[in-house]
Amino acid sequence: MKKIIMIGIIYGISIYIAFLYRDPLLNWLNQSDLSQLPFMFFLSIFFGVIPIVPFTVFAGVMGAKYGVWVGAIINWTGSVGAAAVFFVLARYFFVSQFQNYIVRFKKIKKFELIISKNAFIAILFSRMIPIIPPPAVNVYSGLSSMLFKTYILATALGQIPGMLVYAYLGNQLFVSPRSFAAGILFYLGFIIIILFIYRWWYKKKS
Repeated sequence: MKKIIMIGIIYGISIYIAFLYRDPLLNWLNQSDLSQLPFMFFLSIFFGVIPIVPFTVFAGVMGAKYGVWVGAIINWTGSVGAAAVFFVLARYFFVSQFQNYIVRFKKIKKFELIISKNAFIAILFSRMIPIIPPPAVNVYSGLSSMLFKTYILATALGQIPGMLVYAYLGNQLFVSPRSFAAGILFYLGFIIIILFIYRWWYKKKS
């Protein structure tokens, strides 16, 4: 409950700041200067690792500024890049610290069981639906014996739908509230379908 309240506060502050500075923000969003693209790719990875700005907010802004496809590519780069950084840190640099972190998650035993059945499918599903929080997925994968190529390929594929949706929602937020709402409903429907597929797969494997 405390975590949900904290997330709500962070998003509320982000929206309030955006409202206060809406005029310069809108001016910046309307600029078509592509010279800032390399810096946006860097920021996408940075905010994926250190969420000073919630990544979903940043991802929406990228969609609003650069359009759905370019925005989605920036978002995808950030999410996959951050996942790779956490994997490397957990495996080679901060093993004991991350071991202490991962035991806080009660669902990690279930995730461990899913990993044992098929690591690629487990990571793929965890990226598309909230089976377990993404930071826990990143850290546990790095601490496990999972191959990096399995982890990064499943992550790269699993992040595509979400990053596209975030970019689309950001792109439509100031253009068409109806399309924005339709995008949310479509994404919720997608998650429900994937959840049913995941449960079917899990029962079959069990």
